[in-house]
Amino acid sequence: MAGDTVRIFYSASPYRGHILLAAKGTASAPVRVCGVKGPNGERPIIDGQNAVARKGLSYTYASANNIQESRALIMIDRLGSQDWGTAYPTHIQVDGLEIRAQHPSYTFTNSRGLKQAYETFGACIWVERGKNITIADNILHDCTNGLFSRSVDIGAGTSTITEDVRVAGNYIYGNGIVGDDHIHNIYTQSVRILFEFNRIGPQRAGANGDALKDRSVGTVVRYNYISEGAHSIDLVEAEDFPTTAMADPAYRSAFVYGNIITKDGRTGSAIHYGGDHFYSTPTGNYGEPFFRRGTLYFYSNTVTLTGTTGIYDSPVIFQLSTTLENAQVWNNVFNFASTIAAPSMRAAWDSVNSQYWTAGGTYVLGKNWAPTKFVDATPGRTVPPTVTGFSNLIKGSTSPTDPSTAIPLSGSAIVDAAQADLAAVVNHPVLYQFDLATMSGKVRTTAGAARDLGALERAN
Repeated sequence: MAGDTVRIFYSASPYRGHILLAAKGTASAPVRVCGVKGPNGERPIIDGQNAVARKGLSYTYASANNIQESRALIMIDRLGSQDWGTAYPTHIQVDGLEIRAQHPSYTFTNSRGLKQAYETFGACIWVERGKNITIADNILHDCTNGLFSRSVDIGAGTSTITEDVRVAGNYIYGNGIVGDDHIHNIYTQSVRILFEFNRIGPQRAGANGDALKDRSVGTVVRYNYISEGAHSIDLVEAEDFPTTAMADPAYRSAFVYGNIITKDGRTGSAIHYGGDHFYSTPTGNYGEPFFRRGTLYFYSNTVTLTGTTGIYDSPVIFQLSTTLENAQVWNNVFNFASTIAAPSMRAAWDSVNSQYWTAGGTYVLGKNWAPTKFVDATPGRTVPPTVTGFSNLIKGSTSPTDPSTAIPLSGSAIVDAAQADLAAVVNHPVLYQFDLATMSGKVRTTAGAARDLGALERAN
């Protein structure tokens, strides 16, 4: 019921069960499932290996090999007994837990009393449908996807659209399937979604997915520490709910700011924006017609790429699918390992249908720091002439940030060097930063005449 709180107390032994959340809270009386931490801050553990679901628990799709309960340890969905077209959870918060072991190598006893393996495509937490969902201060690992949210256009109004999701202060790492690039630490498709103060680490060894993959409307990614992934941030088309998405103006804007991003550039671009289903036609019902075709606002981030060569010949920061995708880029720091011969801003290609679309993206650059060798694209690659402001870059031969803390170095060119933010981001000011010492967020206070470039402010 609205206002209910379920407290799960720390125990030295993991809890081995499943949780189905179908309740309706309100803004003033949310429904909360929270972990009560141990004496040293230990979170209670929900472990999927050998878990036992409560007999008769009313999952949806119960006749389809119990697929819904094999998809997640915490499922946010209507009950199987509720009306398909109108029922959905509201104002749900899950916080303070460690959730692990939803993976096909593990088995559990389902609500029918039968042992079965977990689905290959699942999650530690799966949001099938719901409004005003908060996932905060959890550790999600050793699952397929760490977190998944779903939205679909299937003629049921907004009941099948997940809306207003906040993902905050979590540590999400070690998920994925070995050899698979379709499963990610975070994989979301919602209307209005916010990622802030999260630590997103590498996937399990041998998995090829992204750190954060999002197909949402109104995406905001701010004040996170993101490491590795095929892409660190992958913002692509609304695959399963394009009608809803394209009718919403917020689909055409994404805001990425205040993040610390580190990545091996050999596995893919750090930032991908646009779409990933290709070779459609202008009247097709998939792919390029559904791409974001909007503006990525990318500002006050610190990005560090390592490696030598890569799938684009050299590590690159951005990959925008077509020239209908735009990026406004300012106040960032772009660090590259000294071993990289041609540190590059953008990938020279994407697999779009070139009969109708041109790959390469459109960019407007403000003030950003980049190494002296920084180039638009790897030499020898053809890119469209769709970049303005390259002369605004501040360049240097050595990194202006501390390699362990990412804090600007005293006297470096990025201190007090930020330009004013664009008017388009007035509702997204830079107010916080991610502190690597505590692995949490803190207030960002401008120490000089202007902000420093990058995700962190140097205290004078």
